[in-house]
Amino acid sequence: MGYINKLVLIVMALFCGSTMTSQNIVRYDLYVRDTLVNFSGKEKRAIAVNGQIPMPTLTFTEGDIAEIYVHNELKEGTSLHWHGVFLPNKEDGVPYLTQMPIAPNTTHKYTFPIIQSGTHWYHSHSGLQEQIGMYGSLILSK
Repeated sequence: MGYINKLVLIVMALFCGSTMTSQNIVRYDLYVRDTLVNFSGKEKRAIAVNGQIPMPTLTFTEGDIAEIYVHNELKEGTSLHWHGVFLPNKEDGVPYLTQMPIAPNTTHKYTFPIIQSGTHWYHSHSGLQEQIGMYGSLILSK
């Protein structure tokens, strides 16, 4: 096990011990679909999640358990990466490294404890999907 993974486990153990009594499961369902946008007089492909660009803002409170279902309605694989969030490596969302891509017409569940506060962001880690709409805010409150 690498140094970073050990450090994350230690941090998670310290923070989880103090938040075990106040854990709520907070669920989001994210529907990933192709769409068209027109910002300059010419239609272009984009990706909307729950019908919007950027993706919905996800809010959690420290001590919550995040349960995020990604329903991939694209004709290609996708993934979500949680920037700056302390979480188990298997939930990190990097295709072919920490998970396989979420295949078309399938659903993937990300589950991880919220052990910090702050403003972060999440985005696709597949191809150029981030650049065409797959990015959003994470608000983690104390």
